[in-house]
Amino acid sequence: MSDFAPVVGIALGGGGARGLAHIGVLKVLEREGIFPRLVAGTSMGGVIGAMYAAGLSSEQMEAEAVKATSGRADMIRVVDVNLSQTGIVRGARIYDYIAEIIGLETKFSDLRRPLSMVAVDLNTGREVVLNSGRVADAVRATISVPGVFKPVEIGPLHLVDGGMLNNVPVDVARKMGADVVIAVDVLPSFTQNVPGEPPVVAPLRPKRVLRAYRDLWHVVMIMTSAATEARLQQWPPDVLLRPPVASDIDVLLGFNRLQDAMAAGVAAAEAALDQILAAVGRTPRASASVTIDNNSQ
Repeated sequence: MSDFAPVVGIALGGGGARGLAHIGVLKVLEREGIFPRLVAGTSMGGVIGAMYAAGLSSEQMEAEAVKATSGRADMIRVVDVNLSQTGIVRGARIYDYIAEIIGLETKFSDLRRPLSMVAVDLNTGREVVLNSGRVADAVRATISVPGVFKPVEIGPLHLVDGGMLNNVPVDVARKMGADVVIAVDVLPSFTQNVPGEPPVVAPLRPKRVLRAYRDLWHVVMIMTSAATEARLQQWPPDVLLRPPVASDIDVLLGFNRLQDAMAAGVAAAEAALDQILAAVGRTPRASASVTIDNNSQ
């Protein structure tokens, strides 16, 4: 029997409010005694990843999410609307909120687990992996959805949300040293759909929004889905989780559905638990039950 213990990494995908499902996934992993040693995240996956890398448990992350989403006043506290040519949300309050949780001056080198976050440099149109300097700066960059949040300036870089190019950064986790990667994609994947036939995977259906908004974001989701599938084929994870987050939990307007999103994460991790256990070198529950039955005969 080998004593080799694989380095387990987790790649948390972007998806705004839908990314709250990541907390549910981490809750199941914690319950099973599986603690990924390194984290790669994009957008909301970067937010959850930063808290996890800083040492917060899933229970603590849930408590923070409840505080941030429990009422209109709290949401206003972390969203500073600023109509301008660069974005409708300036992002300073979100920066302050994240800094409250993990520390304003906390650097990547201070974290309990290695962490990388993905952004895109608008100057060059290239992906940027953020893994040094202040964590709060990187979080603000990775969540800066173009047209919604103002881009973040870090040195010569003009940074926005990394989901345009690498929404589920399995490759980043591999390059960080992960032997096993558990990936979590909270956005729809349209590869099962066939033109002219009823869709197997439906588009997101945010409520109480303009039709133009729904169509625009569906186009963004289609492009993100195609880019993600191409990345996952090139850099396949050992386990890919796609939580069944309801289609009416919107990327930007679904933060009031915390419990529903978390439950979807729990469901996905539970459904794939035998695969996860096998990937990290543990005996799957199904195999264990077969062994017990054989020994009892």
